[in-house]
This record gives sequence, C-alpha cells and structure tokens, in this order.
Amino acid sequence: MKESTSTALMFGAALFLVLALIGIAVNVFSPATEAAKTATTDFSAATTELKDQKYLIYDNTTISGSQVVNALRKFEQDGSAGNIGIRVKTGRGSDSWYYNNVSSNGDTVTPTGKPTNVNNATNTEYINPSGMFKASIIRDSNQVIRAIEFIQG
Repeated sequence: MKESTSTALMFGAALFLVLALIGIAVNVFSPATEAAKTATTDFSAATTELKDQKYLIYDNTTISGSQVVNALRKFEQDGSAGNIGIRVKTGRGSDSWYYNNVSSNGDTVTPTGKPTNVNNATNTEYINPSGMFKASIIRDSNQVIRAIEFIQG
C-alpha cells in the first residue's frame, strides 16, 4: 500500500512538472514566434525593394532618348524583359509597347515583340537619342511593378 501511494505521488509530481514545462515553453516561444513573423515580413519587404531597385531609378525622372534605348537593351540582356512591359511614346506620336503590353490598371500583361527599329530614324519606333523622356513606373493593384513608361515631352 505504501509503495502504490509513493508511486502515485511520483506520477503526480512528474505530471505537474511536465505541465509546468509545457506552460513555460509556450510563454517563452509565443513572443519569439511573433518576432520571427515580423522579421520574415521585414526581410521580404527588403528583398522586394532590392529587386525593384533597378526599375525605381526610372520613377518620376527625366532621361534622354539614349538612356531609353540603353534601358531597352539592359532589360533584354538581363532577362527582366519577360517580367515587365516597357512603353515608349515618342514625339512623333507613336505609342509602342515593348516586351509586354500592360493594361491601364496594370493587372493584365500580354507579350509583344522586342524593339527592332529604335535606332532607325526613318521608322516610327525611332527613339531620338537627344530627346527628353519623362519616365514613370506602372504598378498593378497589388503594387507590383508591371511596366516602365517613357513619354517624350
């Protein structure tokens, strides 16, 4: 009888210890989970900002036509052209979408051809190297960059 009582007391003490350890672990790791979620969110935001940096240099700036042509070449060479559209509107009134055509709200992207005649002065796609272009970014409803727009003015 004495043996079963001490076994029951040891079992109860062990159960109490296990429950206490579980409670302590929950109290310690719950705040750590929130901190980890916050850190992950901040890291994702920083990664997105770094990824978008090559496009953001064109946001609300004025650049020359030669810089527009260089941007077209750059995005074609680094593979970015498959992800965004580039709209160029020259002083001749031509309105061309290169690589991808993007809807006015930025949510629909339709592939188009790459620029072929931007250096040919007799073509409507010609971009005057000394012309000045207002550059801006087009984002979709989720604030993802979908296109760069260059309008000669």
